[in-house]
Amino acid sequence: MGLSKAISSYFDQLIYAIGNYHYNWHPAIELLLVIQGQIIVNVDGHQYQLAPADTVLINANQGHATLASHPNTLAIRTHIQPAFFQEQGIQLNAGKFSLNSALDRHHHSYPALRQAVAQLYFAENAFEKNSACFRLTSLLYENFFTPTNHAQAPKQHNVYFAQVAKDIQKDYQRPLSLDMLAKKYGYSKPYFSKLFKQHFGIGFYEFLTRERLQHASSELNHRHEKISTVALNNGFTEVKSFNLAFKKHFGITPSAYQEKYSPQVTAVDDHFQQEISHQQLASARQCLKDFCHPQEAAQLLENDCQNCVYKKDGLRYRLLKKELVKLLNDKN
Repeated sequence: MGLSKAISSYFDQLIYAIGNYHYNWHPAIELLLVIQGQIIVNVDGHQYQLAPADTVLINANQGHATLASHPNTLAIRTHIQPAFFQEQGIQLNAGKFSLNSALDRHHHSYPALRQAVAQLYFAENAFEKNSACFRLTSLLYENFFTPTNHAQAPKQHNVYFAQVAKDIQKDYQRPLSLDMLAKKYGYSKPYFSKLFKQHFGIGFYEFLTRERLQHASSELNHRHEKISTVALNNGFTEVKSFNLAFKKHFGITPSAYQEKYSPQVTAVDDHFQQEISHQQLASARQCLKDFCHPQEAAQLLENDCQNCVYKKDGLRYRLLKKELVKLLNDKN
């Protein structure tokens, strides 16, 4: 089973500056690696704090948002099209990736993973790119893919749903319903709902809510409107439903987010995921070059970790185990 396109066409990398919350979701697998600064990342409503060299993987169609805790925060994101795995016989719908260094700080594959991301970025020819692509995806699949008991239905492709998405994106401020769209495209409501979820990976109302939240969070970033005004501007019929939806997806209420809002990073939002300064790029590239030498980085981490809580807990565990074995031997 082979690939239908050149390997590099399944991968996309970008170094960019993180600003205030930007909520989005997409069919690509996203690997986010922090280069400098501090990031709060929300994935399906769960909030995590990421420091330099931390990484998190966001599965296809997972709602997520990032927020810079400090100015001049940089990250590199790598998008991987699921088709890269699927065309080689790996059924991603039978499991999911679980990679979050905020939850597991000391996985043995992190240095190699950062190295693969950096090598893909610096690859100068097709051979180097192909090698880095296979190495990166092998590390992800072998170390962070968890099979599930129940496979999800495979994604269905339907020519109508590109237009359905445009309809929702255009009319998200209006009272939209599943029944309205089903009738427009000539389907029964239950069948349209089934097709919608198979195509987008999420249900209609979840898609609509995410679209509204995407615009609402942007409005909270740039305006000092009342929460009720932002809710009504973006299709929510009441503040309560807006608060509940916002907290479900961001982990905090809109008012709590406004308190976190940082004017210092507002300028970043005007150029979100666009070209960064030469100084920022030089700094980011130097950091990625350091990732290309994981043994040296691991030695630095080991030196920094001599007195960390994990080392102390490990030592305490070994001492207790030794005492327990001694007691059992004495008893026998």
